[in-house]
Amino acid sequence: MHYLLHLPERPFRSIKKGTKKAEGRVFRNTTPYHEMKSGDTITFVNEDTEEKMDVDVLFVHHYPDARKMLVVEGVENISSYGGTIEESIKRYNSFTNYKENIPKYGIYAIGVKPIVKK
Repeated sequence: MHYLLHLPERPFRSIKKGTKKAEGRVFRNTTPYHEMKSGDTITFVNEDTEEKMDVDVLFVHHYPDARKMLVVEGVENISSYGGTIEESIKRYNSFTNYKENIPKYGIYAIGVKPIVKK
């Protein structure tokens, strides 16, 4: 299966460089994250430049909350901002609908790797 997702500049660049190895997402009616699996692909679109990047999905892990996800996956692998777990939780809670939806649906860590075009 192939998915299309949008990202702000910073996480887009971090995934492209390979420093951000997983993308955190919460339930949305428009994207069935719970159906994603290893072997799927995603086209990320940079919200600022419209640049596109194709990635392979390596894994999809579901967590009850952002803290558990950040501890298990590692802040350095999932946050393009770095910082502490507490800072990362505050950042996730500032995203539209995340603070409300994480307690209801949990959060997904989607492992990604850019597809190198030959």
